[in-house]
Amino acid sequence: MRNFVLSAIADIFLILISYFVFRSVISGPTRHRLYEKFLGSFAKFVIGIFVASLLITSLTALVLYRTRYIVYINIVAPALVSILVGFVVSTVPTRGAGDNEKEKKM
Repeated sequence: MRNFVLSAIADIFLILISYFVFRSVISGPTRHRLYEKFLGSFAKFVIGIFVASLLITSLTALVLYRTRYIVYINIVAPALVSILVGFVVSTVPTRGAGDNEKEKKM
């Protein structure tokens, strides 16, 4: 149980770190275009996350199996998927369509 909690805490930190890194590296309009292109509908979002997670986990398992570190699959694969989650969270728009109008009135 202790290892699970430590792994979960590490994954949360990885999500937050990747969120802030992607948010600072990719400009706002580019992130918004990525969100509209890949995650515009909920169905695309669910399918995209599932396929990406499946690919990341499969490739990680293959690499770890070839290097004989397969015992670490339950630590490495979720960590890599956490980076994907941080990227996806960073692409979600944080401003609404009417936010610019409120700034102009002030």
